[in-house]
Amino acid sequence: MNDNNVIMNESNFGENQVDYSKMSFIKRVIGVICFPGKVMQSLEQKPRVLFGILLTALVPLVMILSTLPMYMEYTRGVLESTYAKMNIEITEQQLEQTLSISQYSSIIGGPIGAVIMLLIYALVIWSIIKIFKGEGKFKQVLSVIGYATVISALSTIVTIITTRLTGVFSDVSFTSIASLIPEMKGSFIYGMSKMIEVFTIWQYAVIAIGITTVSKLSKKKVYIIVACIFALLAVYSGITEVTAMS
Repeated sequence: MNDNNVIMNESNFGENQVDYSKMSFIKRVIGVICFPGKVMQSLEQKPRVLFGILLTALVPLVMILSTLPMYMEYTRGVLESTYAKMNIEITEQQLEQTLSISQYSSIIGGPIGAVIMLLIYALVIWSIIKIFKGEGKFKQVLSVIGYATVISALSTIVTIITTRLTGVFSDVSFTSIASLIPEMKGSFIYGMSKMIEVFTIWQYAVIAIGITTVSKLSKKKVYIIVACIFALLAVYSGITEVTAMS
């Protein structure tokens, strides 16, 4: 009787759910862009976290190294503005030393910080899933968010190209609403509008698809959860913008 049940369960799996667990690495990466639903089913059946962690670390590293002269000029401007607001006088030699430290700390700390944020973000979403009585292991959630970083990598490529073409590094993506309202820089609205960006919204949509797949929660519930997280981050971005300019 037990053997029959096992056979029936395996048969039902074959009828109701396609086995994507053996999907190749290349197909998974391309699939995040072209057919995210299938990729998320693959990650549900066989979670894979290493790629997402490595990609998350590489994105800020590649960004900085590929735009280093422009990035350091941007950092110089930020430091000079900060010291001016604090009424701190600093010599050119001291500024150069600070820039040198900032360069290496960004190259080393950027990737580490990005990975830490990935883990925290995955933990928060996994905890919320459990609060709402959803299924899914932490490794599955981490896999989903990690692979969604492919969208962030695309955004980084676009930013690198535009930065090298213009010769100017900016913390605002030209695909965001903030790029359309530069006169509002320093305001809460401007800070929030940085989050309203093509690739960011795309990435969150992919995450929502993946969380729906692994959690077995309703699509509506998951999309509301992800939208709320997005909104909170947008508010935080707005507060940060005001604080930075005050």
